[in-house]
Amino acid sequence: MQAEVVLALGGLFAITLWIALKHVLAAQQASLQRSIAQRGSICQGRVVAIQRPFLLDNCTRLYFDFSPDGRDDLVRACHIDRREPDELRAPLPAQGTLVTVRYLPHRPRHAVIGKLVS
Repeated sequence: MQAEVVLALGGLFAITLWIALKHVLAAQQASLQRSIAQRGSICQGRVVAIQRPFLLDNCTRLYFDFSPDGRDDLVRACHIDRREPDELRAPLPAQGTLVTVRYLPHRPRHAVIGKLVS
C-alpha cells in the first residue's frame, strides 16, 4: 500500500516537472524567436516542408531553405509555430512559397519566418 502511494506521488511529481520544463523551454524559444525577428538580417527563403502537430506535440514546424548573405550554400532551418489549439487553422505559408527570413548572421541556422512571429 505505501509503495503504491509513493509510486503514484512520484509519477505525479514527474508529470508536473515535465510540464513545467516544457513551458520554460517554450517561453525561451519564443523569446529567441522575437529577438531574431527584431534584430536579425533579412533575406528570402523557400518553405520546403511542413510538419503538422502530432499526438502530444501542438507545434507546427516549417522547414525552409535560404542563402544567407556572403554564402553560396543553402541553409535549412526550422521555424516552430506555437499556437493555441483554436488558432491552429490560421493560414500558414504553403510548401514551395517564398518567405521573408530573418536570421542571426553569426548563427544562420537560428532563423525565423518573420511574419509568423508575434
